[in-house]
Amino acid sequence: MTLRRLAISFFAAIICCLPAMTRLAHAIEMETALQGAVSILPSGDRDLEVNLGLGLFQRPEFLGAEDYKTSLLPLIDIEYRGRLFASTQRGLGLFLFDTGNFRAGPRITFDEGRDSSDYDLTRNLADIDPSAEVGLYFESYLGWLRLKGDIRKGVGGGHQGALARLDMATAIRAGARDTLFLGVNVTAADQSYMEAYFGVPTARATPQVPAFSAKAGPRDANVYASFVHSFQGGMYLSIDGGAGRLLGDAETSPIAGTLDQVLTQFYLGTVIGYRF
Repeated sequence: MTLRRLAISFFAAIICCLPAMTRLAHAIEMETALQGAVSILPSGDRDLEVNLGLGLFQRPEFLGAEDYKTSLLPLIDIEYRGRLFASTQRGLGLFLFDTGNFRAGPRITFDEGRDSSDYDLTRNLADIDPSAEVGLYFESYLGWLRLKGDIRKGVGGGHQGALARLDMATAIRAGARDTLFLGVNVTAADQSYMEAYFGVPTARATPQVPAFSAKAGPRDANVYASFVHSFQGGMYLSIDGGAGRLLGDAETSPIAGTLDQVLTQFYLGTVIGYRF
């Protein structure tokens, strides 16, 4: 495959990824939700590594929601020469620094915002517009430990806030074709983000949702497990599950259920996919 054809294929993939990422970004958030599908490292023997799949995912309607919804999710993850990637989970990025065990670079992700009229607890609040998030992303592999993290800032409308995330995981080989991933991650946000998603302005407060000022701090922490079975010929099946807990002002916000509720949220998903 020529360089020109590779470039055309890659940028066509970017165009395909954009609508899916815009719709699915804020729930993890896709990157936390379906870890197994992108946890197996690319083979590295091809310039263009493609991972396509279809998943079923049950998640809270939004961070802090008591109700759950089930969604059918596409997976598109394409990486060019281990540097440039376009993904419904990882976003759009370029690894400018790569030592083999550590790579880092700029990344663009998307936040779907919030249509406040969709949920009873947010019905009287202003909508949050969808927005791009621009930041820096890294991956590091230290023996049995995988570290990932990013810092990102909302631009172009939307929450206009900044977030930081750290993810740690380990892989356990359960057979020639089976791998179990166990991990934990935590996310913190600045006041702009927390006010947008968890604050309640006095002018929009109601008896059911009183005024609340959300300050910067931890947003949530998650533990997760992913089981991946690889079939012959590039096909694979992943099963993902996890639990997350809101922290700090995100937990005590009246948007997150009731004020005295210790709120733990769960998610469960599966993906059938093909790598080539």
